[in-house]
Amino acid sequence: MPLPPPISAPARQTIKAAFEDLDRTITPADSRDFRVSTLAQVRDAALEIERQLAARGSLRNMRRLMPFFRGIEHYSKVIDVLCNGTPYLPWIWAPVALILRVASEYVDAFEQIIKGYSQLAESLGRFELLGNAFIRDPDFQQTLAVFYADILQFHKHAYKFVRRSGWKLLFLTTWGRFQRRFDNILEDMKRHEALIDREANARNIAEAKEMRQDIRRWREQSLEQVSNLDGEEAAKQYQSIISWLNMDESDQLAIFESISAEGRKHPGTCSWVLKNPKISSWLQSKPDTSVLWLQGTPGSGKSVISTQLVNFMQASNMFVIHHFCTYLYTSSTTYEQILKSLLMQLLRQDGDLVAHVYEEFVLGKKSPTVPALERLLQLLFKSISNEPSKAEYVWIILDGLDECELEKQARVVSLMNQVASDRSSPGNTTCKVLISSRTSSILSNCLRKKQTISLSDEKDCLEEAIRQYASQRLQSLEQKFHQLHISPGEVDSIERGIAKKADGMFLYARLVSDYLSTNIFYSGDEIMTSVNQLPEKLGDFYRKILLQILTHLDIRSESRVKSILSWIAFAKRPLKRLELLSAITFSSGEPEVTNLVPEFLQTPSSGLTITHEESLLEHGVATVSCLLSGLQVFSKVYPEQARHLRVIKGLHGFHVYATEFWTEYLLSSVKFARGDLDNASPLLVLACKLADTLNETSNPTISEEAKSPPNGLNDRTSFLRQHPTLYKHVEAALKGRSLKRLEAELFPEAGPDGTCRLPKNSAPLDGISAMLIVYQDTVRSLLDQHDYPGVTAEELELFKSQFRTSAFTCRLKSCPRATLGFESEKHCLQHEMTHIRRLRCTAADCKFPPFASPQALKIHTAKYHSHSLPPKSIRGIQVS
Repeated sequence: MPLPPPISAPARQTIKAAFEDLDRTITPADSRDFRVSTLAQVRDAALEIERQLAARGSLRNMRRLMPFFRGIEHYSKVIDVLCNGTPYLPWIWAPVALILRVASEYVDAFEQIIKGYSQLAESLGRFELLGNAFIRDPDFQQTLAVFYADILQFHKHAYKFVRRSGWKLLFLTTWGRFQRRFDNILEDMKRHEALIDREANARNIAEAKEMRQDIRRWREQSLEQVSNLDGEEAAKQYQSIISWLNMDESDQLAIFESISAEGRKHPGTCSWVLKNPKISSWLQSKPDTSVLWLQGTPGSGKSVISTQLVNFMQASNMFVIHHFCTYLYTSSTTYEQILKSLLMQLLRQDGDLVAHVYEEFVLGKKSPTVPALERLLQLLFKSISNEPSKAEYVWIILDGLDECELEKQARVVSLMNQVASDRSSPGNTTCKVLISSRTSSILSNCLRKKQTISLSDEKDCLEEAIRQYASQRLQSLEQKFHQLHISPGEVDSIERGIAKKADGMFLYARLVSDYLSTNIFYSGDEIMTSVNQLPEKLGDFYRKILLQILTHLDIRSESRVKSILSWIAFAKRPLKRLELLSAITFSSGEPEVTNLVPEFLQTPSSGLTITHEESLLEHGVATVSCLLSGLQVFSKVYPEQARHLRVIKGLHGFHVYATEFWTEYLLSSVKFARGDLDNASPLLVLACKLADTLNETSNPTISEEAKSPPNGLNDRTSFLRQHPTLYKHVEAALKGRSLKRLEAELFPEAGPDGTCRLPKNSAPLDGISAMLIVYQDTVRSLLDQHDYPGVTAEELELFKSQFRTSAFTCRLKSCPRATLGFESEKHCLQHEMTHIRRLRCTAADCKFPPFASPQALKIHTAKYHSHSLPPKSIRGIQVS
């Protein structure tokens, strides 16, 4: 009996790696019988499935699998030598029966998988002729191992498709996404099939060896190319989904960064949280503590704790998604935005889910309604796991939920309870939710049966954390303490006194630290006495600070402080420094201003009684006054240098904000007045003056699209019908910067002379939007200047730092980026493209413009893009 051939170490390693990869993917329950499975049993199982399908009226021709079974039979006889003494051999055929049995529940999936196995069979026929003729050749053994790896790779993907949660819904899109990788597997097998033929016939061994090296290089490059193409396609699809959702994540990024920065400045102050038993249990990959409520008073550090948890989990490679709600950003507190925010973070985790949402919703032209987003979010949470052999965990952190409307709080908690209710099982996803907020009646009712951490019960931990915080803040006073001969022990006593006085509130400790740094003391005893004499409650502390500010002010000055605080508290978005000064300048209602208010009016205090209604009126007056001033300054007759000087000095820094929100302030004020706004109201008087001035310079035409107003728009503007000119211009402003116009500007028609122009049915811009263009052109021209007459270098640099983003704002009204803007025109255009309703081709490097319909895109894809990789030529071998 001849001795068995020596086994090539690289070949055995290739086989072992492929086996272990598949073994990790398939659950032990599914692979239990693989070791004893025979090819005949698998063939019989396929025929049995055929009979079952016939009984259900879904007969499929299983004879298409016979070439595959024959090819596997011949191949197994050859590779048996390499698998001797291992469990590897049955795994070539055993998964087939399992995959077919599960896939038979869904005929479309079953059909695709049969086609896949049939295509694999085409490269296996070669082994019927070769037999064991070359089994002793190490290179031939490596080729056999590559076939083994390719077959098991197909098993792996097919198994994952039919075992992931919600696979029937996702199968067609995920299989289509796999097609490029499957084509690569087939091409790999064909190239190695050709290599076997060449090696069997070639007499020039050196040429055969060079061919093998070419194939190895092609294999590495093609795998990288497939991965890159998949990534580029997923990125384009993701951008299309952002456009479909009309989603802008800039607010969330800004919120998270500002809160997280506070935690970074004071390291260690949140470390106690990770030692808390309930938090520790919630962080574990176990189904315990599925929902946790972290509750505390304002200023107790809840949001900072939330950001530090996110940072810790991300550093630990845990999949965590989050959303932070704050009054500072109105969009962050809407239920729809919370859904979209969570949805986008889920999609970034899985390209298959991106492909599904793109195919079903973007190409399917389904509207992103709240009910649709709720259903989609629940589906994605269930389907996020693509590893059938283990349970996937997703952690969700929602902060500041109490800042949402009560009804929205209930809807968010209800949804989170639903997604967290499913217990883990292999192939499913377990969601664990942490809600961080103040207490509210709604939240207390919805979360009464959930695990709760009340920061008021963690006073010892918070007191030590605040002591650390105070210690870090007081380091800046080290020189002052040294001059007062305050010992380290006394400093420690001051820190502990602050921590005790704060009673669990970091905000209070911050105010005390600021108080100590701005007042004059002669000894450590004075400092301790002052700390002990400070008001107990935060509101009283603010009142004390405010009284110190107002004591020596007259009524006019007090009114101006009130105006500053009103803008800080109730602006539609946080204002930059020069924007705030511009806003205060126009708050008097006087358009004919020539100087910006002085910077010393920016006071970091609060506490005056400021009502929302008063703020609406004042802010409305400021926006309309700013626009009235702009009509004069940005007209053609106004001297250019004078205009430039006003813009550089920031007098019109409020212009972009005013353009976006003047109608909202006006309509909200009318609503507050129950439709009966006093004709003598400064806001109405100025608005009518603005409309009359606009009427002299422009005559707005409402486009066909705008003739059908958005829901509720007629109800809001109907109160203005008694002022026809104002009503006309408000309607024009509300409808002018529409999505249809944006698309027309991004994709203009070609005119007879070859120039680009807007479609004939496009309405002219309303006067306010036209004025915005002049303002932004002015800003752009000044951004390119290195110096300007009458302006210092420092003033010019300050202008550029404050207003660069004002030059490049989104042209779609109501988009957050319509006032926030971008650093460059390129970034602005990229953003605007996400709004368009046309469909962009997601193929890598495709330069075609977006398509008007899904059908047009499909025709284009079929004509110009194929999943198959272009074959890379392999140097031919002369055979004599």
